[in-house]
Amino acid sequence: MPAYTQLTKCRCCGSDDLSMYLDLGMMPLANNLCNTYDEAINADRYPLQVLFCNECSLSQLSIVIDPTLLFSNYVYRSSISKGYVSHCREMAKELSYKHGLTKGSFMIDIAGNDGALLSEFREEIGLQVLNIDPAVNLAAINEAKAIRVITGFWGIDMVNRLNGFPKADLITATNVFAHVNDVADFLKAVEVKLNDTGVLVLEFPYIIDFIEKKEFDTVYFEHLSYFSITPLMYAVTDAGLKIISVSKHDIHGGSVRVTIAKQWAEIPVEQSVDDFINNELEYTKFDKYTGYADAVKKTAHSYSYNLNRLHDNKVGAFAASAKGNTLMNYCGGNYNLKFIVDETPEKLGKFTPGCAKPIISIQDMISIMPDYLVILSWNFAKEIADKCRVAGYTGKFIIPIPEWHEYIP
Repeated sequence: MPAYTQLTKCRCCGSDDLSMYLDLGMMPLANNLCNTYDEAINADRYPLQVLFCNECSLSQLSIVIDPTLLFSNYVYRSSISKGYVSHCREMAKELSYKHGLTKGSFMIDIAGNDGALLSEFREEIGLQVLNIDPAVNLAAINEAKAIRVITGFWGIDMVNRLNGFPKADLITATNVFAHVNDVADFLKAVEVKLNDTGVLVLEFPYIIDFIEKKEFDTVYFEHLSYFSITPLMYAVTDAGLKIISVSKHDIHGGSVRVTIAKQWAEIPVEQSVDDFINNELEYTKFDKYTGYADAVKKTAHSYSYNLNRLHDNKVGAFAASAKGNTLMNYCGGNYNLKFIVDETPEKLGKFTPGCAKPIISIQDMISIMPDYLVILSWNFAKEIADKCRVAGYTGKFIIPIPEWHEYIP
């Protein structure tokens, strides 16, 4: 079994005063799809638990899986989602205008996946771009887009490999900071490679949405931390940086965009930073999280109960996503769920770890024509439903989070 380490101290403030509030049981690695049914059923499982830091209020997993196992061959492609590509386009326009980026400015995207974000900055503004990503299988996709990519994990060691590149005017890390174990090394590397007037822009799912919308399915081994601005402030300050603005965005079920600069840079701190921290006060109390755990159990029961009620119907699901694997493996009652539909070529023909559901194409789904389709990537529900209708699907859609309900686009 792959090695993992037990978390003993908070990765933002260093406190050892940690309390568990969510235990999802023994779980397989959500994105490690399997070649056979038997391999999927017998996939290795690990304890999936979320701890609360009583000092800074960061939520974080109790263990850390070897990141090379999780990210060296990554089956998720950012560009598959047209909604995310649209988000990237708007991000490129907004950040370029706000921070005075022009043709020839240099940008690094950390864990830029298949180059979805970098493509927008290059095409919209003409930036010089570099992708730092650990997934060997995604390198060819970037190179086909003429995007320079260096394979590896971001940190001081990586920065030492970048001596031939200038300091960056912009460094972005969208949906990756939650994956980072050593946040001090990550942020210190940013401080070294960022130019004096440059900015780091992080985007990650927001803890308030995670709690209020009962988004427990976003808990999986890649997501080591579940951030608010309050604990992030500890780590950013320690790295010689400062948060200068925070904004809320709908992408991925509710995310925040955090802009960070060097601590002494003559860039003013916007009122939004204090506004977010003040709004998070009740989320610094442990009672908020124990109540959330109780609500999660009710959502899980609702999922398995309602799925079982459809035993006389043909039922499939859409999106062989990590969040879908967490949902299915934790909630149980999936015997009536016959297959998972997905558009990512690398996923087709494989099986989901744990539940061992076969992954099929939209065209194959249409030939089966299920009565119900459970949308597991509910954050892209409209886009998914529209694609299925265009393909000829005539059945009903179900969204399982925060409660099981029929979705009408």
